[in-house]
Formats: sequence, structure tokens, C-alpha cells
Amino acid sequence: MSLPAIEVEGLGKAYRIYPSPGRRVLEWATLGAHKGHHEFWALRGVSFQLGRGASLGLCGANGAGKSTLLKVLAGTTRPTEGRYRINGRVASLLELGAGFHADFSGRANIFMNGIMMGFTRREMQAKLDEIIAFAELGTYIDEPVRTYSSGMGLRLGFSIAVAVDPDVLIIDEVFAVGDMYFQKKCIDRIYDFKQRGKTILFCSHSLYDIRQLCDEALWLNGGQAAAQGSSVHVTGEYTSFQRTHIDEAKRNISAQFGGELKAASRSEALPRIVDARVYRNGEECYEIKTGDSIEIRVWWENPRPEQTPIQIGVGFMRQDMTTCGGIGTHLDGIDLCGRSGCAILRMPDVHLLSGQFLVPVILFDREGVHKYQEFLLPENLVVRAQTREVGLFRLDHAWELRADVPAPAARADAGKKA
Repeated sequence: MSLPAIEVEGLGKAYRIYPSPGRRVLEWATLGAHKGHHEFWALRGVSFQLGRGASLGLCGANGAGKSTLLKVLAGTTRPTEGRYRINGRVASLLELGAGFHADFSGRANIFMNGIMMGFTRREMQAKLDEIIAFAELGTYIDEPVRTYSSGMGLRLGFSIAVAVDPDVLIIDEVFAVGDMYFQKKCIDRIYDFKQRGKTILFCSHSLYDIRQLCDEALWLNGGQAAAQGSSVHVTGEYTSFQRTHIDEAKRNISAQFGGELKAASRSEALPRIVDARVYRNGEECYEIKTGDSIEIRVWWENPRPEQTPIQIGVGFMRQDMTTCGGIGTHLDGIDLCGRSGCAILRMPDVHLLSGQFLVPVILFDREGVHKYQEFLLPENLVVRAQTREVGLFRLDHAWELRADVPAPAARADAGKKA
């Protein structure tokens, strides 16, 4: 029986908080007899196992302990309590520019990072061309890293991390600064890692990315595990918590400051999606066949329809993050009037072929440019086809066989090179 790739048991990390430098000095001078600090537990009591070839997504609010957990597992900080074990070579991409010397060139930093990860200079020389080609930095590879943009730093850091071919890859919320082309390139490389049985630990605020890239997920709240399990289940739980937490916070503020603020709070509130579900034959359903008819029902609220007119968009994305199609009320000339309602998108004869699809629901402004909210459905949409057609969609078509249609004459330039 093979060992898990990552084993974590009762992991915790506490930081000492000193109210002033003088308290720190006093504690040091008295050899700890006078305690001048209090402890802040950024992480406590976290336990999980991740098998080889599996991928785990970390989600939670800012300050929940996600980055602290990744830093402990990457070996950049020591835990205060508990233990962990990683079986295999680890590569991490925690912060843009972390581990880079600003005055060294990109090429020099490649060798320096490789040596820090335990590779010899000869081994890094063998990987150099692959790293440079993936980063696509051109002549900037020989310029000081301090002249790089954040996106260029991401390119170089990710290129080094994946080129060393680790057994475990740790990534902390870094794709937000990259351009769409490079984000897709990184995602393709991560999928290649998964197919080759590598283990991935991925932290992101994007629940869509976690649901698509990861098999399992861990939701951290206040440094502790709030939910753990399949990525679909955990992201759904976290989404429900976010909606409940926001509504509860509004009620508490209104109760604290009285009815006048309560009325003002309602008038100042932004539009939101209350819920969204998929239905087939009047019943909620997330597994259909090609050719079925479905409805996507989206319930929305808009406290100020005159000042903030809204539109709703629905998309379909394959697991490799390929966008298969998108529909929007603004594209079809539909106006969402009133303070609340349910927008029903009817799709007769769904043409999607076999696969699992993410269905993001987005609340836009009138022009369909600014996003007020991105809503995560409770489950992904699973489509099963009963034919052997290939691709994303079933194409409407018909064949005809004839013997009286002559072939076109050969083109004069058919043999010439383009």
C-alpha cells in the first residue's frame, strides 16, 4: 500500500503579537519571565490526507489560514503544533517574486532557484531551454528581475516550478495577475500534471477554479477546518455560508443602529443573485442526456432598479476551462424590471455532448460589462450522450449520397507551397 502524498495531523501555527517594541524588549530582557505578547493562532487543529495523484483546493476568506497552511507545507515556516509529512519532491509557488533576487537576471534566478530546490547546476542547465521557452520572456530573460512586471514574475516562477517535475505542486492564488493566454497555458500544464499522477495543492478565491481543477477541497474558517470533502460539496457549503453570513451581518448592523439605518441599508444594497438551479421536467436535475430540454432558473433581487439596472448571463464551461458557450439577457434584448424576480432560461434540445460542465451564473450591469456577482450552482451539469459523436456539441446535419455530382477541377496552384 503506497503512502499518501501529504499527511497532516493537528497542524497549528501561532504568531506572537507585541503591542509595542518595548514589550518585546522587556520580555527578552527578563528571559520570558515577563510575558509581553499574546498569541494569535493563524492555523489550529487542521488534519487531512491527500493521496498520490489527487488535487486539493483550499478556500476561505482572507485571514482564514490558507496561505499559512501552504507556507508550513512548503517548508518556509515552522508549525507551532502538530505534524505533517510530504512524500516526494515538492515545488511551490506561494508569492510572486518569492525566492528571486531582484538584481539578478531571470536566467541567473533560474539556476539559483533550482539549486535551492536541491538540483545541481548541470541538472538546471538541462532544463534551462524548457523553462525559458515556457516563460516566453524573450530577451527579458537576461534583464534584472526588478525590471519585470508582476505578470512576468509569475511566468518565470511558474515555469521553474513545473519544469523541475515535482511529485507535489503547491500553488497559492497567483493566476489573478497573469494574462488570459498564460492562465490557460498554466491550467493546461496543471491538467498534464494530474494526468501523470502528480499531487496538487491549490489555493484560490475562485470557487470555479477549485471546483474544476480539484478533486477535493478544504474550507478554512478562522484557522480551522469548516468543511472537507469533494470540491463540489465544499464549494457549495462555502457559497451557502457566504450568503448567510452577509445577510446576518446586515441584520445585525440594522438592529444595532435602528430602523432608520435599516431602511437606508436596504436602499444602498447592491443587486444580487438569491439562488440558481437547473430543472428538467419540473424537477431539479444536474444529470441529463444530449437532446433533453432543461430550464435554468435564476432568482434575483435589485433594491434600486432605477439606479442600477441589471442583466443576467449564463455560461457553460468544460472541465479544462474551455468556454463552450454563453447566453445573456442583454444579448437577447431582455430587460429585468422590478426589485426581484425569477429569470427562467429555457433550453430545448440541449446540444452538448458527453462531459461535465460548470454553469456559472453572472449578474451584470446594464451593458453586460461590470460583474456584480458570480454565482456557483450547487452541482456541475453532467451530460451523457447516446451516440458516438465527438466534440463539444452535437451538430445538426444530414447526409445525401449522389452519383451525378462531378468533382471540381484541380487548382493550378495546388502543388505550390504557401
